[in-house]
Amino acid sequence: MSLVLRRACCLRNQTLKTPRFRGKSTLTRPFHRLKELLEQRPYLSNTLIAGFFCFAGDLTQQLLYNDKIKLGELATFTGMGLVFGPVGYAWYGKLDKWFPGTANLTIIKKLFLDEIVWGPFFTFVIFGILPYAETKDKDFALKELERKFLPAWLGSASFWIIFQGINFKFLPLQYRVAYFMGLSFVFDTCLAIYRYQY
Repeated sequence: MSLVLRRACCLRNQTLKTPRFRGKSTLTRPFHRLKELLEQRPYLSNTLIAGFFCFAGDLTQQLLYNDKIKLGELATFTGMGLVFGPVGYAWYGKLDKWFPGTANLTIIKKLFLDEIVWGPFFTFVIFGILPYAETKDKDFALKELERKFLPAWLGSASFWIIFQGINFKFLPLQYRVAYFMGLSFVFDTCLAIYRYQY
């Protein structure tokens, strides 16, 4: 910055701000901004990330299997992501509070509790609450839950146990939902296929 501009700002009692992402390439700036948001506004950023990946997962499923986009289904699945973002962040915060650290036994306890509490809760919402929200038919929702709950929960546990181990061992709390939702694009797409196509 020129010396003249610095002096002019100093004369007006203004401080010059150095750009936050100075020296960062154009390609990495969005990631640095996301990192900043995750650290400064974890509930908001995790909510938006979860909503986006649920939207993307259901949209992918619809593009693969449907002739046209069903907006109600897309909105419901996205809404679920918007709810699970802050709930997931709070859940992982509780797990860290109950089981601090990254020792192997601590990770096993977190994984066990995650798959015994979070897994069934998430699966219940997908196959019990969403069908009811979309159809307002209690019998249909109960049949979906009865038919799909156990296979979906077991599939979820087998998919997530490895990735959540990495999550709990290596990632700070503010990045956990973003990591989880990034991987869940694949999982949510498969889940949406199972939810709507079978």
